[in-house]
Amino acid sequence: MSNIREFRNADLPALVDVWIAHWSRSGPPPEVSVAIIEQAVLSRTFFPESTLLVAQQGESVQAWCHVFPDPLDGQAALISAFCFSDSAADLSDPLLQAAESAIAGSGRTQIFVGTVRDQLFGYAGLPPIGHGIGIHDEDLATISLLESHGYRRKSTVQQLVVSTSSFRMPVSRQALHLSRSTGIVRSSVVVSDSRRASALSHFDIERQTLVDRRSTDELATIEIWFSDPEAQVMKSSHAIVDLSDSEKSKVLSPQEHYLLGAVLQSLAAKRIMSVETAVDSDQIALIDQLSKLQFQSQQQGACWQKELSDCSSPRL
Repeated sequence: MSNIREFRNADLPALVDVWIAHWSRSGPPPEVSVAIIEQAVLSRTFFPESTLLVAQQGESVQAWCHVFPDPLDGQAALISAFCFSDSAADLSDPLLQAAESAIAGSGRTQIFVGTVRDQLFGYAGLPPIGHGIGIHDEDLATISLLESHGYRRKSTVQQLVVSTSSFRMPVSRQALHLSRSTGIVRSSVVVSDSRRASALSHFDIERQTLVDRRSTDELATIEIWFSDPEAQVMKSSHAIVDLSDSEKSKVLSPQEHYLLGAVLQSLAAKRIMSVETAVDSDQIALIDQLSKLQFQSQQQGACWQKELSDCSSPRL
């Protein structure tokens, strides 16, 4: 007999087991634990238990999903995680329907599935989410479920990764000029927005600024997210570069391109062995620029979208 209900603290070990079982279908088992899931998501100031639904079969939790009202859009909600074990395929349909009913009952009319470039929900850096590329293309079970319920792809996102151990800065006349005329200033970022600060509290965020040595003008900035050694949600040898601002212009400026390359070249000495970012697949020029900095496409995914009709149910 199955039962769909709100999360209880005693469910946490089962959540981890289901997470590992779900992701093991499409790749190596992710390195997560009770402590990692708790630190990344459940300990957040914005986490109410009512937003996490579990599907219980008999005495055990076999599937779960996490539903967030979008803090930036009063008409939308996000399913940031949807996991089910191999033996719980028949529970995935009623679980998704329960999530949709809760969202519709809150008065929201749009639902998105899959975190993308997460800065607000706590999943960033959590294996295998990374920066967030939505539902991975290898996650065929979830894709089949979404298609059967009328969801459609909203955007396709690539995860790009570079190894710092073999990285060498591309040689160009402009790079040589910038190496002689500029310096890099590193500073810690203190996040002022309370929601983002809580979601990213397992990171040490560092701003890298390219400064003209003569005029002291700031020519470019980028942000790198390093794993907080005390939290250890993400591997300490891995980092995320956030290119959200660059994506708005759809291209790196020459100064940003040089700065990113110079920073990558310095990270191996800090025992950062790999750096990732997430970029919309239609950003062809930006992806080409990153490929020249030895970024390679590792995975592809998509955010999925559905318009909801009114439905009477408890509010989120």
